[in-house]
Amino acid sequence: MTTQEPAANDNAEARLKRRATMLEVNGRRVNEAIERGGRGGSAVFVCECGNLGCGDTIELSIAAYESVRTDFDRFLVLPGHEIDAVDRVVERHPAHLVVVKRGPEAKAVARAADQRTP
Repeated sequence: MTTQEPAANDNAEARLKRRATMLEVNGRRVNEAIERGGRGGSAVFVCECGNLGCGDTIELSIAAYESVRTDFDRFLVLPGHEIDAVDRVVERHPAHLVVVKRGPEAKAVARAADQRTP
């Protein structure tokens, strides 16, 4: 039984990473719709974290959100909402963080779901 435990743990961790990445991708899709419909210089964006049930928001300028989205694996999250197994913080701002995906599977999911990727 102990020989199967590491595999079970690996599968659980892979599922956690995939679920968290998909939640982040869904947040991104909402934010891109907000960005497209944005009027004026700022908008209220949703936290793109992978935490189930997060509905927190972040007010940013459209330009600031664009600077987050310079690559397919960059996501906007609130401080404390990053998930160490999935995210690596690459920028810290007073009201938000920018994280990138860790690991090839999370990056692949983010790339496949990115509507901006040609």
